[in-house]
Amino acid sequence: MKNKSVLATFLLSCALLAACGKKEPLADSPYQGLTPGADLASFTERTEYYDITVNSDDLFDLDLWDKNPPDRTAEVAALMGGKGYLLLGTQFCRGEPVQLWAELSSKGSDIYLYRKDGTSRRLLQGISSSYTASGAMGYQWYIDRDGDLYCYRSISYVQTGKKDKVESSIAKFLSTGEVLYTVMLESDAWIEDFCQTEDGGVYLLLKDSENSSRFLAQLDPSTGKLDMASRIKIPLEFGVYLGSAGDFPVVTGSSSIDPDNRVAKVNTSDGSLIPILFFTGTSYGWRKADLQDIQVLEDGYLDLLWTDSNGRNCLLENLHMEKVEKIPILVRGIYNDDWLSDRAVQFNAGSATYHVIIEKCGENNDGEDFSRLTSIQIGSGGGPDILCGDIYLDYIVGMLEKGAFEALNPYMEASDIREEDYFPFVFSSWRQSENIYSINYRMQLLGEYIDEDVLGNRQTPDIETLVDSLLSWKGTGIYRSGYDPAAVLKAFLQGTDSLWGMVNWEEGSCDFNTPLFGKLLEASKQYGDTGRTAPGSVITKPADFESLFWFKGQAELEADGKVISGVLFDDGCHATFSTKYTLAMNANSPNKEGAWEFISYLLSEDCQSRNYEDLRQLPPVHRKVFETWLQLTIEKYSVKRYQNGGLYIPVYYGSDTSEEKQAEYLQAIEGARPLPIRTVPILTILLEETEAYFDGYKSAEEVSRTVNNRVQLYLDERK
Repeated sequence: MKNKSVLATFLLSCALLAACGKKEPLADSPYQGLTPGADLASFTERTEYYDITVNSDDLFDLDLWDKNPPDRTAEVAALMGGKGYLLLGTQFCRGEPVQLWAELSSKGSDIYLYRKDGTSRRLLQGISSSYTASGAMGYQWYIDRDGDLYCYRSISYVQTGKKDKVESSIAKFLSTGEVLYTVMLESDAWIEDFCQTEDGGVYLLLKDSENSSRFLAQLDPSTGKLDMASRIKIPLEFGVYLGSAGDFPVVTGSSSIDPDNRVAKVNTSDGSLIPILFFTGTSYGWRKADLQDIQVLEDGYLDLLWTDSNGRNCLLENLHMEKVEKIPILVRGIYNDDWLSDRAVQFNAGSATYHVIIEKCGENNDGEDFSRLTSIQIGSGGGPDILCGDIYLDYIVGMLEKGAFEALNPYMEASDIREEDYFPFVFSSWRQSENIYSINYRMQLLGEYIDEDVLGNRQTPDIETLVDSLLSWKGTGIYRSGYDPAAVLKAFLQGTDSLWGMVNWEEGSCDFNTPLFGKLLEASKQYGDTGRTAPGSVITKPADFESLFWFKGQAELEADGKVISGVLFDDGCHATFSTKYTLAMNANSPNKEGAWEFISYLLSEDCQSRNYEDLRQLPPVHRKVFETWLQLTIEKYSVKRYQNGGLYIPVYYGSDTSEEKQAEYLQAIEGARPLPIRTVPILTILLEETEAYFDGYKSAEEVSRTVNNRVQLYLDERK
């Protein structure tokens, strides 16, 4: 892959020179989302499009939460002679979404079932409060198809000199109120989830306490015994939940090998997972909330039942795959972005003409091949309507130079979208003088702090000072956790348009046989995280700009012994931002009006305001919305409240919300600037050729000569 950057430019140049029906449900659809190992060429050349349609309902708008006395738990309220209300579970029962609640009093607990219309029915009366304790000792509850109730929990005990012991137990209450059993599981595993299939089978999702592997096991409902002989290993690691599809259990989740979310039916006869739906390659965004239950209906439609982390704000989503009837607007990138997907769903619901389709290949498939195919298609007059910035950046350079992107200035003027209403970085990624070719719809700023004792002072360094300080420092450590030597070298070079004077763009020449380049190579090798030796200390850490509470002002940096050290540009140190959230319009798109309609929707005050009160969301990029968001989050999160058993604890970890801190935060955002784009192919050459030096096969002098020859060849090809 040595000539990847030159080859990319050559392929792009060649490519540029070359330059209604019935809705189908999921069960009958030819498309299940983009699967691992999919044919990306066929995927990018489709002429018929299918996408997930989402119908959603907000459920269980109950007032039981508000009946608990302020600043007291349900248990405390009951002990003080009143009543407390505790949510025990949210699930599907015989296809209907229901919630189980406990009404606590000094005489015991009554268990109620609530339906989505708000009606309720008491199921049990006066049971022991030990079955309705909240927190780490609390049980989770589940009602089966016969009206019997299960409650289960897992508790970890610390053992001196031994691994922690996990005890899991299950109790069953018959609908008559009788306790059928309370048993301890023989397996040393966590109970993570619970489901019942239509044939009455009861299944537990278990997590092994020793190696964290997950498996499915069937429970004998009459005895509470697990059939461990027939357990099925579930090869998923993250966001794993359990549900049902007729007589079969269903799982959803992802893994480090297959990072994209999917829903699959578990074949209990052979243990295989039968895919039902992959969310990559669709416009559906997996929610950052708690999935309570899943059911696959007979017609193939999929129901998902969500709540937030506290059990409030229950949402029922009904998903099914449909053939797209409206004009498709293709948005193509590499990685899934749930925020963008959610906004696409909202846009699609409100547009009578256009349907946005998110064409992401996900992390399971070859992103570089996906980018190559995209660049060739755009060069030939085709390709997506909108391109995401996470496409391989070598191709972006060529596309910009060949005029493949549409200038957005006329569209902005016609839509009354003014630059001054947004932060500067919103329009700066691929800007060429006054021409704006991209927008950034989310704020993900990047920066870096370094330990003060490495520099020996508190002044932000230039590149010479930084590398000299690293090479003369007497301590040991790594530059950044997870940064191998190549990543450290890239961190040194990514902000400079001239590669610290080693490239002269006007003359089309380069010189990497410099003392500075030798120092950069040496420091990168010395402080790279290779995993071969104990790292000692981590010298730098990423700066956090996602919230005022996590951002560090000068006073906090001084108290922590940190100094701002990156990103280093030719004229100083500034924050930069991820191009993952950069969008550009294809100049050859036949649907520019629809493409701009979606882009302008993403920038609108209404869209930027959605869910902005949630700290898990990135800050808005619209100035007015940002100001409202900032003040709301300060008001909401900067106070201390009673929670978790009446303990007085802060909601967030940070205390400085002063006007001075806010001004520093705003200044950092205002000063964020894009990384140079034309250096990307040269950085690719550098990272390829320096690998031999980092692995010990070549000297710094040999690598410098090779780099110089390849970069000069690249510059000559541009003349």
